[in-house]
Amino acid sequence: MRQDGPDSDGMVTLSGQGWAGDLWREVPVRVPWRVDVNEFLSRRPLPYLWPDDAEYRAHVDADEHPEQLLRTSWIDAFLHHPDDSVVIQCLRDAFTGDNIANLTSVADILGYACAPEVKQEAAKAVWRADDAGVHWVFNVLLSRGLIPSDYDALSVHEAIRHLRATCPPERAGTLQSELGGSDQD
Repeated sequence: MRQDGPDSDGMVTLSGQGWAGDLWREVPVRVPWRVDVNEFLSRRPLPYLWPDDAEYRAHVDADEHPEQLLRTSWIDAFLHHPDDSVVIQCLRDAFTGDNIANLTSVADILGYACAPEVKQEAAKAVWRADDAGVHWVFNVLLSRGLIPSDYDALSVHEAIRHLRATCPPERAGTLQSELGGSDQD
């Protein structure tokens, strides 16, 4: 259900399959086609992702930190946006590396087909996360968890290459630890 351009309202509908279930349910999400991610995330209050779903609104409102929950959810939606410039801006300016859902989406960017410049930005974003966040991304990419990822071997190799190329010198030990101390992918 991913559109290549905006509808008549200037919106695009993203399929919620595979990622939105971590936030609520795997239902479509409507997002602006053209959006300044920073400006959007600075809104107070942030809009609900599914404003017509009363159960979802009650879930958000009952959360201890509803604005943080909405921010994390919108970041995840923007990480799935069909416009690469939105995804890149989100990775550069909004991604903090402190949320499992967002970290999983960044791993997906690295593990699935997308533009090389988006993958490069995703790899840089991983290194802004703490060691636990980096570990999570490697676990997802390398299927070191309860639920194996479905990335093909070539995509994982490419993701590791991007992560290796963007690894800051002070994080080289973390990279080696995640790869089992090996210089091989």
